[in-house]
Amino acid sequence: MRKDLVMTAQKTGRTVMAGGIALVALMAASAMPAAAQQAQPAGKGKVLDQAPAPVTPFGPRRKPPRRMAANMPKPDVVGEYGDWRVVCEKVPVPGKDNKPKIVKTCYVSGTKTDPKRKGVFISVIILKAKGPKGKPAGHMITLRAPTGVFLPTGIAMEVDGKPVARAPFTRCNPVFCESTNQARKETLAKLKKGKKAKFIVYAAPGVGLPLEFSLKGFSDAMKKMAALP
Repeated sequence: MRKDLVMTAQKTGRTVMAGGIALVALMAASAMPAAAQQAQPAGKGKVLDQAPAPVTPFGPRRKPPRRMAANMPKPDVVGEYGDWRVVCEKVPVPGKDNKPKIVKTCYVSGTKTDPKRKGVFISVIILKAKGPKGKPAGHMITLRAPTGVFLPTGIAMEVDGKPVARAPFTRCNPVFCESTNQARKETLAKLKKGKKAKFIVYAAPGVGLPLEFSLKGFSDAMKKMAALP
């Protein structure tokens, strides 16, 4: 695997966000609670914390196009809270007569990389969803993982060692695979009250690749995002 596929947490966060936030913002702008996919409860299957390094090479198959990266406005980090950041950026979305317009989108994000397995990372993005006429419609959560993961099992989430949800993957591109769903109020409440969250992708059935996030500061990050226009 080429050296440029090895990501630090900060570099991975910028790379996996670029080119994808606009799509997430567009989905959030038109999301309705009844139409959003609900994350299903996690199963009780065994998670291997010390899973062997998978044969499948993980990580981006190619870098994002330079032109796209150059045209993307630089995100503005408006707050940092432990493993979590509040980020705002301007993204293009369809306006009247399908003419693009630029809107400001703010979200809570966190990224972790595996220090032992090259190319293994998980990024979490949470933003406010809007319904008709811009009315609040809950939150959307996007989870991103490297290409090469085992897709049928999705991404499992645990809070303080207890299964909370399992989110199916919704799409992959040459850079990453992701799951975008409506975040349930119960799930967000557990994240706000918990101490540690573990997100688990799979290299193969029963071979989990967990990455752990501290939840210290998560509630403050969500409050900061809620206070932003």
